[in-house]
Amino acid sequence: MGRPLVSAFLALSLDGFIAGPDGDLAWLDAYATDSIQETGYAGLMHRIDTLVMGRNTHEKLLSFDPWPYPERRVVVLTHRPFAARHGESAEAGPLGEVLHRLWQQGARHVYLDGGDVVRQGLADGLVDELTLSWVPVILGAGISLFGGLRHPSSWQAGDVRRLPSGLIQAVYRPYPPGAGHHAPGTAT
Repeated sequence: MGRPLVSAFLALSLDGFIAGPDGDLAWLDAYATDSIQETGYAGLMHRIDTLVMGRNTHEKLLSFDPWPYPERRVVVLTHRPFAARHGESAEAGPLGEVLHRLWQQGARHVYLDGGDVVRQGLADGLVDELTLSWVPVILGAGISLFGGLRHPSSWQAGDVRRLPSGLIQAVYRPYPPGAGHHAPGTAT
């Protein structure tokens, strides 16, 4: 089954949290000084053609002015009624099936946005490139990026660098390529 290349790009605490208790992101403020060019986010946005995000992430993004993705196709994973404001579309079903449908519609590089969607991609072995910016903060509690994952997977760091703010950023890819990254219950 064909599917697009899938990337994820997140900041997280040293103890693996992408948000503090109750979704708090204030702990990131002191490290938000790197430009999107310095972090590589601008380059990623240039390479991708589609964003797939969860409903909660989408609702947070609706408060941004201007809308951050005017030139990209945005797909929101949701089972609830949905009203697009910026040309977004809604999809339902397992992420692998959604990615296959997007592939059939011409998507070739998808960016997963939002903790739940990224966790689902990791759990199902669908993430091809995982960029993590490690924030030198230990939160102790919050929303874990890796919490709830049931199957181990191996990753290899490619580019590793220190950003001007003090973040350590690493780009990880499945290792060995294709091994251990599959939907639970399927053969490798």
